[in-house]
Amino acid sequence: MDEIMQVLFNDVIDRLLQKYYDQTAYATRCKSRDEIGRRLWEQLPAPQKEQLEELQRAYDAAQMAELEAVFLAAFDQCKALACSHSA
Repeated sequence: MDEIMQVLFNDVIDRLLQKYYDQTAYATRCKSRDEIGRRLWEQLPAPQKEQLEELQRAYDAAQMAELEAVFLAAFDQCKALACSHSA
């Protein structure tokens, strides 16, 4: 992403995204995920806890990359809708 796109993306993530969470049951899904993670965490020995934390960081990075890709796709779609399609 160029600098302007990055600023727009950060604004969406930091300011706008939360407004849409209720429409996707985000809080409910996070609560369920966290409960499962907590139960798993309590069963693991220390070395596996470290590995689970590493896995979570990898999931977080992948999720952010996916959000960025969705943002870019939506931005491209908006640009396409704004362009004149008459010949």
